[in-house]
Amino acid sequence: MTIQGNGVYASGGGDSSRLVARVEKKFQDTHKLRQRMDEDYNRWRLVPFSHELLTGYEVYTSNEPKTFARKAIALLNSAQMTVRCPQQNDPRVARDQDNAKEQFAIGNLKANDERLVRMGLIPLRRTMAFHTLVRGWTTGRSVMVKRGNRAWADATPWDPREVAWEYGPEGLSWICRRYAVPRSAAEREWRLPKVDNAEEHVVTVYDYYDEVLNTVMIPDVQDSPVKSQPHGGLSGYGEPVVPAWCIANPMQPPVQSTSLMAGAALDSQQMGDLLADYGESIFAENRAVWDTHNFNMSIMKNLAGRSLKPVFGIRSKSGVKLVEGDPFKAGAEIPLAEGEELIVYDFLRSAPDMLPYMTVSQGEMQRGGFPVIMHGETPATISGFGMTVLKSGPADKVMAAAEAVELALKAITNIWCDQFTSGAFGDSLQLSGRGGNRKWFLSNITPEMLRDLPALEISLKPQLPEDDAGKIQQAIMLRQPGITGQPLLSDYDIRENVLERQNSDQDVDTILQEMAAVHPLVQAQRMADALAKRGDEGALYWNAQWQMLLLQAEQSGFLPPGLLGGGPASGQGRGFSPETAPNAVQGNPPPSPGINTPAQAGPLVEPGRPRPAAQGQPQ
Repeated sequence: MTIQGNGVYASGGGDSSRLVARVEKKFQDTHKLRQRMDEDYNRWRLVPFSHELLTGYEVYTSNEPKTFARKAIALLNSAQMTVRCPQQNDPRVARDQDNAKEQFAIGNLKANDERLVRMGLIPLRRTMAFHTLVRGWTTGRSVMVKRGNRAWADATPWDPREVAWEYGPEGLSWICRRYAVPRSAAEREWRLPKVDNAEEHVVTVYDYYDEVLNTVMIPDVQDSPVKSQPHGGLSGYGEPVVPAWCIANPMQPPVQSTSLMAGAALDSQQMGDLLADYGESIFAENRAVWDTHNFNMSIMKNLAGRSLKPVFGIRSKSGVKLVEGDPFKAGAEIPLAEGEELIVYDFLRSAPDMLPYMTVSQGEMQRGGFPVIMHGETPATISGFGMTVLKSGPADKVMAAAEAVELALKAITNIWCDQFTSGAFGDSLQLSGRGGNRKWFLSNITPEMLRDLPALEISLKPQLPEDDAGKIQQAIMLRQPGITGQPLLSDYDIRENVLERQNSDQDVDTILQEMAAVHPLVQAQRMADALAKRGDEGALYWNAQWQMLLLQAEQSGFLPPGLLGGGPASGQGRGFSPETAPNAVQGNPPPSPGINTPAQAGPLVEPGRPRPAAQGQPQ
């Protein structure tokens, strides 16, 4: 059967050369973008600086690019993630359904991270943070996978350097990852014919997705695809989509820098060159400044190195006197004849304008990166307020990248939800995770629970530790009564929008549960229960106080009829613990005073001996 995908033949028995040619042409057209990625990655790797004027001299390579990027990656990776299914003024039952969709996304992201770690990779958000900041793009596939009775969510990030893509009017038209693997690994994964010394051979794999099919091609092995099958990617409207994401760092929109005159046209390579400045890395502002800094510091390094071994000469009659060894080492002896003299020349010095020039370039480095105070340095005496101001600015350096990761996570989770609600991936998924309120959950999610709900919204907010205190202070101010006696916002809005708690309803439930614990009956019941489970005899005293409070409540009409008759104490997880329930609840007669009860008065004595403090007895 022949299947058409995006107008290109992609059947398992067809020729894959057209798809491979399309992908290779896209790589050629975007070579400037990939060249920029390679240069930025060399900065991350701290490849030694080079300059034609420094040939034969010592060179200096600053670690600023890597420390700057590492700090930015940590700031973005530690950003607080909030997953929202818009609730508006929904009733509590509907909000519980919205919370289930949020837990579906959080639980699958956690399970996906565990899968990536098992594959020898790093978690999704950290990979996306690195790619967005260093490469300028984040790409990958996002699909639901079913194998036998198992189903799971798959979001695998790809290095944008090895990915080609093309957009259409409705989003991605196709995306392909081109990568190399050992022949032996390809044989195991796609059941290829085995050859000798497969571990020594490397093959190129093209993993191609369009709106219908996932096609895997290995031209080094065979002309036809090794895999071609529908991937099942659907949009929220039930239309087929490419199950992948390809998001650029939105520092700037695509800009056509080549003028297009009437009657003129751009070729595909010129169109591809437009991407060279789109999706910029975090290094964009400091590339030239770092090169200038490295050049200046290389000069200083060479001048400083001459302090260890300065230029010298020996004046002699013949003019060819040589010194054996290093004359500047401690204890060195230099034999000189009469009329011979060792001359040490003055040190070379940099131009007087060099230090002011370096000061200007270092200031520009800080404006394009992070201030040194972010790395624990205080270059001069500065007030606490000044330090706070300097530390409050760095978040803007990663805000654009955070927006790109937000869009990618939103695309990933909504693709999962749309595929799962189709019913093709099982009746339910059991997921666990920890929400933004740091509370653990374990949920069994069914497709029916996610249908007809709004699309998920995900926000990432890079913040410093002092930002939490600022949000708490803002929440307190918003809760204070105004002129009319009313607060500016409700408690729910403050928790949801100011404090950005993941599950505000769960927070309210916990608060009410703690407020209920101050009731004497609840306190006595919980204390008796806890001590009884630990085998502590003190449970008897709390049991007695509990029974007394229950009896008083019944006499005053506070308790509903039948409570002391064993009504609520059942096996449904509610009511009283069997170890500490009152006798009336357990169906037993009340205890006799003074026999195996805490109400016993006075010590035990031998029969016939007067008991101290008994009625009618002296003290």
